[in-house]
Amino acid sequence: MRTLRDKLTYANVISTFCLFMLLGGGAYAAKNGLAPNSVGTKQIKNNAITGKKIKKGTIDAGKLTAGAVSTLKGAKGDTGPIGPQGPQGTTNSGSYATVESGSNPDFVGDHSGFAAVEKVKDGIACLTPSPGTNVQHPLASVDFGGSGGGKAKFVEPLADGFVLECAAGELEVRTFELLEVEIGAGEFEVVREPSNSVAFTVFAPIAP
Repeated sequence: MRTLRDKLTYANVISTFCLFMLLGGGAYAAKNGLAPNSVGTKQIKNNAITGKKIKKGTIDAGKLTAGAVSTLKGAKGDTGPIGPQGPQGTTNSGSYATVESGSNPDFVGDHSGFAAVEKVKDGIACLTPSPGTNVQHPLASVDFGGSGGGKAKFVEPLADGFVLECAAGELEVRTFELLEVEIGAGEFEVVREPSNSVAFTVFAPIAP
């Protein structure tokens, strides 16, 4: 007994006590479980929690990323009923008119989309569109069959801010003949001359 007491030192006693507490504390934790709120993210290893450890129905969409939510697709549902048919639209490719030549011109045949035509100056006719007719992008061509003479003729439609002689909102159409004028001995020049002898056709397509 004296021999054992002689070998005991302070360091030996402290070491033995610490070992006892360590072993005893681990046994206590294993027996009674961990204290509440004693495990945090630092205590959980990466990839330690698997799908089997997650209780069903405990995670909602608010806990998922947008990318994860986008992958959640259910089964395709049944086709819904066909809705009622809409009203029948009107068929209209644009407005058109053919105008005869002369100092007092008039329409030739049908003139859909135009109500009246008036000659205001030589080579200048004003066409009044019907309500709803859009003349912002007009087209025009010479009607050679209704034009007199064999001289070259052409027509130019003006609309919007380019109208000069007609009222605002009207379609202004200018008709010309190309004349060869002598400007000197043996020298000639081709000039545009306003003409009432040019029949023409205009077309106002539906605005885009």
